[in-house]
Amino acid sequence: MPLMLDLALRWCKAKERWIDYVYDNIIKKYPKEKRLIVVKQVLGIKQRWKRQEIFDHIKYSELKPITREQVDEIPKSELYMSFKDTFDWSKLQIEDHDMYEYWKEVADWVDWFSTSHIPIESLYQECCRWRMSKEETIGVIMSRYSIDRKLTEFLIKSFK
Repeated sequence: MPLMLDLALRWCKAKERWIDYVYDNIIKKYPKEKRLIVVKQVLGIKQRWKRQEIFDHIKYSELKPITREQVDEIPKSELYMSFKDTFDWSKLQIEDHDMYEYWKEVADWVDWFSTSHIPIESLYQECCRWRMSKEETIGVIMSRYSIDRKLTEFLIKSFK
């Protein structure tokens, strides 16, 4: 699982829930011998099919594998799945608005970790080079990024 996604899901305590959701709504619809490939596609590790085909839950027999030559010709946005791509947002909003709101909040955290983790890690490393104490480092990160202590400590653990 990509690091930023893993961290965001752990922070939101949503990792198992998301894995169950993806399994129930995407992965288990494919033959057992092909599920590993689908998992890799969902996680963005492998680009075997166009993202929309997976999202649309096309039958495995109807999926058109992408050749190595085609990979360079197809826009990356059509290949790689993101966290948000694992949900049918309009269906979710209609069928279960509370779940829609829950996953929207988790998606916001996934975006936040994707954009903030690296700059905060750079600041952490800078504080380490300046030999700041743990408390000073926490204070610098909290004030620079306007985040609370619990999140700051969670991030620092992820840097080690």
